[in-house]
Amino acid sequence: MCGIAGIFLKKENKILSNNFLRMKKLLSHRGPDASGIYSTRYLKLVHTRLSIVDLETGNQPIENERFVLIANGEIYNDLELRKKYKKFAFKSKSDSESILATYCESGLDGLKLLRGMFAFALYDKQKKILILGRDIFGIKPLYFCCTNDGISFSSELEALKKIQSSNSNISKEKVLEILQLQYSTGKHTVYSGIQRVRPGEFLVIEEGEITKSFLTRFTKKSSPKRLSKKYIHNSVLESISSHLRSDVPYCLFYSGGIDSTLIMYFIHLLKIEKISAYNIIFDNHAKDDHCDKLKLISRDFKIEMNQIIFTENDFWNMLPFAAKNIDDPIADYAIIPTFKLAREASKNFKVALTGEGGDELFGGYGRYRSWIRKLKKKYYKGAFDRVSNFKKDYWDFELGFFQHKYFDFSDLQKYQMFDFENWLPNNLLVKLDRCLMTYGMEGRTPFLDKRLFDKLFFVHDNEKIFKGFGKYFVRKFLSSNIKNYNSFSRKQGFTVPISSWIVNKSSVLEKILPRVEILKGFLSKEEIISICRNVQTKKALIRPLWNMIFISIWYHMNHNDIEENGNYFEILSERN
Repeated sequence: MCGIAGIFLKKENKILSNNFLRMKKLLSHRGPDASGIYSTRYLKLVHTRLSIVDLETGNQPIENERFVLIANGEIYNDLELRKKYKKFAFKSKSDSESILATYCESGLDGLKLLRGMFAFALYDKQKKILILGRDIFGIKPLYFCCTNDGISFSSELEALKKIQSSNSNISKEKVLEILQLQYSTGKHTVYSGIQRVRPGEFLVIEEGEITKSFLTRFTKKSSPKRLSKKYIHNSVLESISSHLRSDVPYCLFYSGGIDSTLIMYFIHLLKIEKISAYNIIFDNHAKDDHCDKLKLISRDFKIEMNQIIFTENDFWNMLPFAAKNIDDPIADYAIIPTFKLAREASKNFKVALTGEGGDELFGGYGRYRSWIRKLKKKYYKGAFDRVSNFKKDYWDFELGFFQHKYFDFSDLQKYQMFDFENWLPNNLLVKLDRCLMTYGMEGRTPFLDKRLFDKLFFVHDNEKIFKGFGKYFVRKFLSSNIKNYNSFSRKQGFTVPISSWIVNKSSVLEKILPRVEILKGFLSKEEIISICRNVQTKKALIRPLWNMIFISIWYHMNHNDIEENGNYFEILSERN
């Protein structure tokens, strides 16, 4: 797990090249163990390394007579690819080198064979082309910026913004999206001149310009005629075991929910010794029976449970830090306790297994049940739809939007695919990447796996949603295999008690938010005050109020480049 960056110029520019070399320092938190640079008159590649596999010989860039590679991530079918491409002269045991072998032997089309989480840049010296690629789920981030001088790219938005300041104007359209949806969709970011390499996308760059791009997409596979316990067992076991390859110890982020419990169960089956789990306990739950249940389960599975207390003070104190480090803004309040979880776990571990992707793969979200039951066409309601003068004609999703791409998928599968293409890579995986990489940790997501997707995504809808329960077949599986766990109980665990925390501060927020510059273009002073005053009695106002809170501090910490110094209220009060 690493940081990568590069610049490919149309013509030599020493000032821009020297400025770009700052990238190594800007990405050092992503790779504190080693760094490397490849440099020509027109091309600069930077790599900062977090050593996980092949600790001794896995430094990058990886170079041979024809190719240069910098990569961020893990290739889980590395051993299979090494057997397939025996003629390739491997120089290391690094799993990233299989990217080189695959391209060398099978060309651009062969890159579709890669199974893992990755973002990479591969330079072909002979053809003088640079290839940027990202895994099909978008687990690992990659941003780029096109200018008159050429193209630059980076693992993080903030690092790219700092060397391309002329292209970092805030997009009002994207701020509107974040206020409504809590994240921004598609390839365009909150900065008008910076784009994302999309999940599953490969870009070919020649002489500083993109000349070709193509997307790998999911295609429908045949579903099993009978979804047996053995089929579920073998499918999930294979994915989790493939995600455990590491030359350093790893831990588990455990919420007590369905997904992390499923991972815990299989880690136990694999007889992995001395596994530690990290769990956030919110102060209002610190003494309830949920904590006791977690301890009981971890005892049964012989896993050391580390419970981290998260308080209301933690929330407001860490919010500026979280906003500063979530450079691609997402108004997801779970980022703050996730930062604390990563901070504590990073003291002892470099790798954490997490359950991201389980809801999308297994059909776990309550909105899936609601939309299918009511046959809704609108996918999301904007947070501010009930605010009278708020702009309503923002980006919207209708079921027909995916008809041309996923015409042979069921309605439920189309809703799931929307989340795979938008919500997951642009919200949940941004959160996971920044929260962990800020502390030099790698997050592994065994439910986001090409092979597992093909086996379990296309099971019948009734296996996913049945009798009012999402993830039905997973719940049945856990119910029959874990004695001290009620898989059909109401969700507990990683649920931030934000409602009470925001209501407690509503009178203070009423004074601060109307003065925030970035909000003035979307809401009147009277509308902001009304939301703050009525939030105590109208729960529907929690979401828009939180989105305003987040975007206000994100704007100050990133666009205004404010150094962290105090809690949310101290920082906003000083500057408004």
